Amino acid sequence: MNNIDWTIENNFMNKDFDFQSSKSAMKFMDEVAKVSDVEQHYPEIHFHSGKTVNVRIAIESETGMSEKDIRLANLINNIG
Repeated sequence: MNNIDWTIENNFMNKDFDFQSSKSAMKFMDEVAKVSDVEQHYPEIHFHSGKTVNVRIAIESETGMSEKDIRLANLINNIG
C-alpha cells in the first residue's frame, strides 16, 4: 500500500484541495469525475469557499481501506 496524506474519519478517507481560482477547482472536480468513472469508484465531492474542494472516499471494506480506495486516493492526488 502507498503512504497517502488523507485523514480517516467515520469510515471515510477525507482530503481538502485548495486552488488559486474557482475555475481551477471546477476543472479538478471534472478530472476527479473522469477518474472515478474509469475506476468505477465514486467519492463525494464538495465545493466550498470558492476555491476549496473536499473529497471523501467511503471505506466500505470491513477490514479498512482497500487497495481500490488507496488507488483512487493516489489518482486524485496526482490530479490535484
